Amino acid sequence: MRTLSCGEARQIPIIEYLAKCGYQPQFIRGNNYWYLSPLHEESHASFKVNTRLNAWFDFGIGEGGNMIDLGIRLYKCSVKDFLPLLSSGYTHLSPDAKMIITFTPGPKSPAAKENHIEILDVTELQTPAMVAYIKKRSISQPLAKAYCKEVRFAIAGKNYNAIGFANRSGGYELRNDWFKGSSSPKDITILKNHNGTQAVCIIEGFMDFLSLLQLKQLRRPETDVIILNSVALIGRSIEILKSYKDVFLFLNNDKAGQTAAEKLRQAGINGIDTSEFYKGYNDVNEYLSAQQRGALQAQIRGEAPEERGLGIGR
Repeated sequence: MRTLSCGEARQIPIIEYLAKCGYQPQFIRGNNYWYLSPLHEESHASFKVNTRLNAWFDFGIGEGGNMIDLGIRLYKCSVKDFLPLLSSGYTHLSPDAKMIITFTPGPKSPAAKENHIEILDVTELQTPAMVAYIKKRSISQPLAKAYCKEVRFAIAGKNYNAIGFANRSGGYELRNDWFKGSSSPKDITILKNHNGTQAVCIIEGFMDFLSLLQLKQLRRPETDVIILNSVALIGRSIEILKSYKDVFLFLNNDKAGQTAAEKLRQAGINGIDTSEFYKGYNDVNEYLSAQQRGALQAQIRGEAPEERGLGIGR
């Protein structure tokens, strides 16, 4: 029986594939279907499928992609091995053995264009939609403009806008109200102060970086900063971190963050955990948003905002 091409495999709706594997969404918001991740254990849904793009992203491990990317992670196999599984028509077990699933290839159709991200234009942050989005994330516009750009990009011939944060290799992390992704090449971001500092801060994502600046928890002249842009890229920071005396960790309060910290320990890097001040929240941006909501509610009630001592930089 004919094996599906990569283009044909990418056309299979991810939500239909997950349903056949026994995974049902925990909730649906517009085009976004949220699941308990099929790739790791968790109690809160962090696995998102966007049906408009037919793409997934697992916030717990900082990885995402198309139908093929999901399949090779589920079955821990190569693309070469996964395509016959998907298209041969024989029955095979789902990864957690909940049920038997079968896929039968349909008639041959032209291969679809790969849903890669093409950067069209990079400008200053300016459009009302992007300004509103950054405000929604509790970040001030001047702060966002200092470190981010507005990026116009295309996926499968359709144009979109997003907040863009550059990495060291020329790629961009892209965020808007409904999209979280990145252009190639995916890499970490390094911000050096060139003052001979012996301290560095490790931060998972650029929204957390901006949140720390918003909270005045980072004094840039005093430390260098590495933004991982995905906790999965922690390995790329290890050799760099070995040159610092103090490594401050601003990692998420989840399993992926704990795993990243453990990888650093195994590499001989004893990072200083600074997550105490946002304990009870998944990350710094979530904490910042909660603080701003609390301050607004206190203002409405006519109460004085609470003074808080937070993290480093005081």
